Amino acid sequence: MSARFPDVDWFCDDCDADLGEQPGFDDNNEVWQCAECGHDNPISEDVIFDPWEFLANFDPNKFGRS
Repeated sequence: MSARFPDVDWFCDDCDADLGEQPGFDDNNEVWQCAECGHDNPISEDVIFDPWEFLANFDPNKFGRS
């Protein structure tokens, strides 16, 4: 079976482990339980972080000093 998201690197939302390096990882699953910490990570387009989108919408005025 081929990868659903071939250009996406998946990391655990809890411990930041590389899920793609874990035995048996398949992004065709809807959820992957991290082999390092046991956290259930959603595997869907909704949770993919796009750095270009983030930068395009970044507002430095929201991060003022207090």
